[in-house]
Amino acid sequence: MKKFFLIASMILFSGFIGCGNGNTKITGKVTFEDGSPLTAGMVVFDNGVITSRAPIQPDGTFTVGTAREKDGIPPGDYRVCLAGAVEMLDNPQGIFPPPSRPLIDRKWTTPETSGLSFTVEKSSQTYNIVVTPP
Repeated sequence: MKKFFLIASMILFSGFIGCGNGNTKITGKVTFEDGSPLTAGMVVFDNGVITSRAPIQPDGTFTVGTAREKDGIPPGDYRVCLAGAVEMLDNPQGIFPPPSRPLIDRKWTTPETSGLSFTVEKSSQTYNIVVTPP
């Protein structure tokens, strides 16, 4: 019985440790030059060791997560790109994969060509991205 309480206490304590993971909350918005939001895709932060991502919401906003959605990322320097920013087209013939149309210029889809980088500090930050259409 003592062993059970010891194990239960360790599990509970490890849960409290996980709450202070040292990550920084990063939020932002992806828009086109005219101010209209990008409505689909993912924002990807990569520092060579950690890759974090955030789904882009219909209003263009995002909140970055590493292990879980919206749990933030560790401080450091990151290269940033966008993935999956496509509009799904009608698919009456059931083609796989279904046809799609890119919503942004291809340059935004890799860290090497996006030109986007971001230094994450220890306090919450906002990172807004302006993209161009294809």
